[in-house]
Amino acid sequence: MLPLTVSEKDAALGKIHNLLDRGFLHRHLQEDSTLEEMNLTVVPYWVIPVSARTSVIATDAAAEAGSLATTAALIGVMGASMGGGRRGGFGGGFGGAAPLLGGAMIGSTMAGRGNRTKTYQLDNNYNFPIVALKALTEYQPRSYQFQLGSRAIFDVTKIPKGIKILNGDVGEDAAKYQAKTLVDQLQSDKAHSQYHMIQRINTASDVAEGELLYAPIWFARYDHKGNKMVLILDGNSGEPINIMGV
Repeated sequence: MLPLTVSEKDAALGKIHNLLDRGFLHRHLQEDSTLEEMNLTVVPYWVIPVSARTSVIATDAAAEAGSLATTAALIGVMGASMGGGRRGGFGGGFGGAAPLLGGAMIGSTMAGRGNRTKTYQLDNNYNFPIVALKALTEYQPRSYQFQLGSRAIFDVTKIPKGIKILNGDVGEDAAKYQAKTLVDQLQSDKAHSQYHMIQRINTASDVAEGELLYAPIWFARYDHKGNKMVLILDGNSGEPINIMGV
């Protein structure tokens, strides 16, 4: 289990309001929003170790930039030669040979761009959390990982009275399958954010035995001008797990 460090509602609201108004959203949403529901529960998650190795074949951005610069320079030279003021039209200063020569050079340059690819490797290790209740899809992280350094053996006496402890209904095998799927998607997202014009991507993952972790979770639902916003906050770290509807 993870210890509860954000135990007071006002403290949790302060963190949520900071996210909505002054945090990474920078949209001052809280000012025009009404809090409809907020509660704290202890939620079971499977923590699944996943080692992911992603091979990416993508355009070599440096080579592509060089190719584009060369093409632009050729076009510039042709333009200057063909527009040199003589009445020979396209003949320009090349005695009529410019279109063939320039066209051949540009065609060669453009054709060469087709092979300007490079293979990259993107390797990451995750302790990926899978919410252990089928009904709590809103609590499922997409990229968030718990801070496991402070976890301890589950002890119900360490949980303040009045906080509900939920029971899971997702088995470990199902959690492993879901973790692999979500890690594959996360690896793909990271690759597309880093590399230019991906042509092929392949991820191989090793999934190890998981452990069941009980985490304190704040759930908050707001109404913002008729639209619903849901925020899931880690009651241990105080960091957002999910923000939906914004």
